[in-house]
Amino acid sequence: MRHVLALAQREIIAYFLSPVGYVVGFLFIGLYNMFFFLGFNQLQDANAVLAGGSSSVGTFAILAIPFLTMGLLADEKRSGTIEMLMTAPVADWEVVLGKYLGSVTFILFLAAPSLVQLLIVKEYSRPEWGPVWVGYLGLVLLVLLLVAMGLFFSSISKSALVSVMTSFVVFVTLLVMGFFVPDSPPAIEASNLFSNATHYVFAFFKFASLGEHYNNFSLGLMNSKDIVYFVSGAAFFLFLSTLAVESRKWK
Repeated sequence: MRHVLALAQREIIAYFLSPVGYVVGFLFIGLYNMFFFLGFNQLQDANAVLAGGSSSVGTFAILAIPFLTMGLLADEKRSGTIEMLMTAPVADWEVVLGKYLGSVTFILFLAAPSLVQLLIVKEYSRPEWGPVWVGYLGLVLLVLLLVAMGLFFSSISKSALVSVMTSFVVFVTLLVMGFFVPDSPPAIEASNLFSNATHYVFAFFKFASLGEHYNNFSLGLMNSKDIVYFVSGAAFFLFLSTLAVESRKWK
């Protein structure tokens, strides 16, 4: 675990030394706070304002994370420093987990100023804190999943540009996927093979939709299905990233 924490610290320092970290960070913080104050100026329901605030943080995180994860492993490959990591007395999973924890920590650090929104709303109204904290739990789970996905796309690419484009396309596709899937898939019928196949395809796309699961948290709703979606998804992409790093030894 010592190696993991050292790699995570190295990654956090790299963000603070990188122009990308500052540019993306300031845009991220500025945009989600701007959207919060636009909603705050029309304050009617405190919980609605805070839900919109945490939802905007999540939305802009989807746009920011591809740029913050694009170079995690792609730049290491391009510069050749990945070979130094691989020959160091550090396991492949430690490299992946260290970079992952460093990136997650930095992104949550950028999201932390949104907590000031709670204090501002508290001065003017009395929100129900349960749904608010559920919304922030959803935000943390969203970051855990998206960083794991971004890390994976960076691990299979030598180009940060390809990594960011792939992450961006996949994130947006998962976000809007649910809008194009009917709420009620075709019913299963014993004699209709096509209808049955369509039912399971629709059910799969509905479950895979990022927006479907994150919106529940934004509304203050929490269930085990949504938690499993984010946690298992993050674990799966971390596993794939580790395999991608290990594959260099097979060549």
